[in-house]
Amino acid sequence: MTSTESRGRSRAPGTRQGYAVLDVETTGLDPYRDRVIQVAIRQIAADGTAESDWETLVNPGAGVDPGPVEVHGLTSADLAGAPLFRDVAPAIAQRLAGRVFVAHNAPFDWAFVAVESDRAGVRLEVLEWLCTMRFAKALALEVPDKSLATIAAYYAVEQLKAHDAGDDTRVAAEILLRELADADRVGLMLPLVECNTSRDRLKRTLRRWFSRVRRPLH
Repeated sequence: MTSTESRGRSRAPGTRQGYAVLDVETTGLDPYRDRVIQVAIRQIAADGTAESDWETLVNPGAGVDPGPVEVHGLTSADLAGAPLFRDVAPAIAQRLAGRVFVAHNAPFDWAFVAVESDRAGVRLEVLEWLCTMRFAKALALEVPDKSLATIAAYYAVEQLKAHDAGDDTRVAAEILLRELADADRVGLMLPLVECNTSRDRLKRTLRRWFSRVRRPLH
């Protein structure tokens, strides 16, 4: 993937409709084998105005282990009555459409949402993502690490419930606004990254296929 160059919020390509800040909780770390169990999206206009908040639990499917409950706190019982990803995929696509996809560690969240949407047969109309972690590096923030908690503390954003998609999305959105303001102040090009090209979609399709072929029989 290649970075696109932009300067400030008003000049960033693709930000005409603003940003969609997203966070997911998952059953594991591999988007081709693991599943999304919670997703939250906060829409922000190009001028920084908050537009909407949305979140849902997601049932990963019958018999699927919820993964590290000690991290995200979600048990099979919590997820049993939740919709499947395919049931919420159209709503997710609508909230992302035409916006810059934003997340803290965006490659991780984008991979899960993109692969899950592919499984559901729903195409995401997203062209670029912006990672608040990489943004912090581009701004050369003087912090010991670039974790969400550390960057939140740097910008005095209160984190209420770590590893909850709703709260993590709120925190990431607040961080984004502060990073955008800092970028405007110093004249920094936004570290936007092109995503979801036809080549990217083909790669995801092939990896999904190979993942199914290589999955061990039980």
